[in-house]
Amino acid sequence: MTSSSEPLELFVDKTVFGGDGLAHYQGKVYFIEGALTGETVLARVVAEKKNFSRAEIIRILEPSKHRINPPCRYVAHCGGCQYQHVEYSQELRMKEAQLLEILKTVPGLDVEKISPIAFSEKEYGYRNSVTLHPIYSKKKKSAILGFIGKDNVTKIPIKSCLLLDDRFTEIFDKELLFKDKPEKITFKLSENGEIVPDIDEIFYRVRMGEESFLAGSQGFFQNNLAVASLLADKVSRWVASCKPDTFFDLYSGVGVFSILCAKTAARIVCIEESEASVQALKMNREEKKIQSMEIIQGRVEKLFPQAYESNKSGTSMVLLDPPRQGLSAELAFNLAKKQGIHSLVYISCDPVTLARDLKIILSLGQWQVSEIAPFDMFPRTKHLEVAVILSVIAPSQN
Repeated sequence: MTSSSEPLELFVDKTVFGGDGLAHYQGKVYFIEGALTGETVLARVVAEKKNFSRAEIIRILEPSKHRINPPCRYVAHCGGCQYQHVEYSQELRMKEAQLLEILKTVPGLDVEKISPIAFSEKEYGYRNSVTLHPIYSKKKKSAILGFIGKDNVTKIPIKSCLLLDDRFTEIFDKELLFKDKPEKITFKLSENGEIVPDIDEIFYRVRMGEESFLAGSQGFFQNNLAVASLLADKVSRWVASCKPDTFFDLYSGVGVFSILCAKTAARIVCIEESEASVQALKMNREEKKIQSMEIIQGRVEKLFPQAYESNKSGTSMVLLDPPRQGLSAELAFNLAKKQGIHSLVYISCDPVTLARDLKIILSLGQWQVSEIAPFDMFPRTKHLEVAVILSVIAPSQN
C-alpha cells in the first residue's frame, strides 16, 4: 500500500544490490531509490510493505563524496541506469561489497575465493545491442523509439542512450516505418558496423578477440564484447588447468565458450534451446571445422542427464551459462550428485540466483568453490556478471 507520511531524515547504511540505499529508523527498514552509502537524506515514504518501506529522496542533506551529476538527460525517467550518479570507481567497490554480502549467505562457501572485479575500460558506449519500444504515431505505422520507464508501463521517447555504441545513433535520427507494429525491437551491431534488427531472423557476424562468430538476430549474444573477452580469457585458463576430455557447454548459445575456451577437448557437447542460436552454432561448427562438437537442441533441464550419460568420457567439465533466472532446483541437484564430473563452471548474470543455486550444489558436500570472478559487464547499471569454478572433492578430503 502507499503512504503519505511526513518526510523522514534518514541515514543510509549502505547501497544494496539493485541500487537502493538501505536505512533504519525507529526499528523499521527503508529502501531509498538512488541513495548512496553514508548519505543523510530527507525522504518521503511511497510504499509501505509488511517488512519494509520504500522511499524517495526529497533532498540530500549530506551527500556522499562519491556522488556526481548524471550525464544522461533521461536518467530520472528511464530507470535503466542505477549508478550514473556515482563515480565509476565507487560503483565497482559497491558491486564488490554487494556480491560479498550475497555470497556470505551460502553455507560452506569461502568468500576469500572472490577475485577483484574485472572492470570495463568503457563506462559508456559499450553496448552492442539494445531493446527498444516503438512509440507509434496515431493512425500510422511510423514510430520513434524509447525505453520503458521506471513505472514499467510508460514509454519514454529518447534520442540517444549513453550506454550504446555510437554507431547506433542513426536509429534515433528519424521516424521508422514498420510493416507490422511490434511491441519491442532488439537492434544488434555487427562486426562491420551494420545495425541488425530482430524483426526477421538475420545472421550476422560478431568478433570477440581473434574469432568471428555467426549469431542470429533473434538469439542471444553478450552486449559488452570487451568484458566478455575478459570473461572468456578467465574461462580459458580454467579449462586449460582442468584439461577436460569431455566439455559440456550448457545454454551454449552460438558456441562462444566452446570455441574460444575448449578447442583442445576431445569431445564437446553443446545443449541450447533457442532455434536461432542453434542454427548459428551449427554454422560456426562447420566454418571452424570442429568435428568433435555435438549439438543438441532443447531444454538443458530435460536433455542434460541423458546427454551426460551418453557422452561422458575421461575427465568431464560442465560449463553453465543460464539466463537470469538461473538453474532449476532439479538440475542443480542433478549436477551436485552426478558422478564423473570433475569441474563445474557457472556463469551468472544475477548474483542472487547464483547464490541460490550454489546453496544446492554445495549442500551435498561433494563440491568446493575454487574461484569466484566478478566482471562488470554492465557499467552504470545494477547488473553484475559472475563466473565461478567448482571442483569435486576427492573422497580423501571428505
